[in-house]
Amino acid sequence: MHLTVIPSDKTIYLETADTQFPNIRCHIIDNDSEFWNNVDPRIHAIQYHSDGLKQIEYKNPREDVVITDVSSLQKYIDRFNLTEQTYQSQISWDKNNVKDETLEQKVTRIGPRP
Repeated sequence: MHLTVIPSDKTIYLETADTQFPNIRCHIIDNDSEFWNNVDPRIHAIQYHSDGLKQIEYKNPREDVVITDVSSLQKYIDRFNLTEQTYQSQISWDKNNVKDETLEQKVTRIGPRP
């Protein structure tokens, strides 16, 4: 697993060996201020690679800190997975079409877009 978090861009990148969706995904999570407000504002980036780099990069002053507690990253993985699940649901909804069906009929048939 490779996880990169860039709080200033409100971006989480996650690369896995999962074959269910493309190997690397990126989500900009700009609709959740509460989530980002709970991130240390000194953090420039978090990089965790299960087979290599494990660090938090701080700014002002510039400092790299090794990640020793992997569980501290779980909130980013969980937030990424929630966003990915919503994204995949939206794709499924977008593809679920019936010929000559109006948007109103589609919403009645399968509900609103996630």
